[in-house]
Amino acid sequence: MNIINSNLSFRSSLSWGNNPQAVVLHHAYAKVCSIEDIHRWHLENGWCGCGYHYLVRKDGTIYTGRNEKAVGAHCPEYNSKSIGICAEGDFNVEVMGQTQYSALLELTRSMLSKYGVSKVYGHRELYSTDCPGKNFPLDKIRGEAAGSGGKLIYSGYLIKMNSNLEDSNVKAVQEKLMSRGYNVGRCGADGFFGGGTLEAVKSFQRDSGLAVDGIVGVNTWTKLFG
Repeated sequence: MNIINSNLSFRSSLSWGNNPQAVVLHHAYAKVCSIEDIHRWHLENGWCGCGYHYLVRKDGTIYTGRNEKAVGAHCPEYNSKSIGICAEGDFNVEVMGQTQYSALLELTRSMLSKYGVSKVYGHRELYSTDCPGKNFPLDKIRGEAAGSGGKLIYSGYLIKMNSNLEDSNVKAVQEKLMSRGYNVGRCGADGFFGGGTLEAVKSFQRDSGLAVDGIVGVNTWTKLFG
């Protein structure tokens, strides 16, 4: 995933203590907008700043909004117990492209895995609104992201040692290995498949009776996340 830190400045009244139990999906009601646009609009509403935790743009780039630990301002009664993700666009009048969809799906899967939850909602399911739009692929993304109880679905490619490439699936593997007591190295779950992760994968494979090659293929993935 290509996630860019937006470095937004929020008002001092920003609240902390978000405890995510679900992901809530939105659209921006604007065909073209940046995270800075949304931040400005929400400040003009009198809020602390951008109410979403992430914005997924049409080119697949993801921008940070509020810190995940900060209480959102995107869905009443769920602001303190969800991750709010907004998609650039007005999906009452347009259709989401594949690039944006893929990024949104990957981010949603990542949040479900990170917090160990499985619920994905459209804003309109929790509040009186038409957001995220009648053309928003809500059922599709919910089925693909959370169809296996919040567990990540196998990526379809071999995850190998490459310390120069950041990969959200590597991070998910690292987090799962750490939760099972394996040491992935001093950097922890950073998304980079280095020597520490390689040794952790091999140890897991050895303990699980799998072929010890240090590569996360479908068998290792299924054993790890199953």
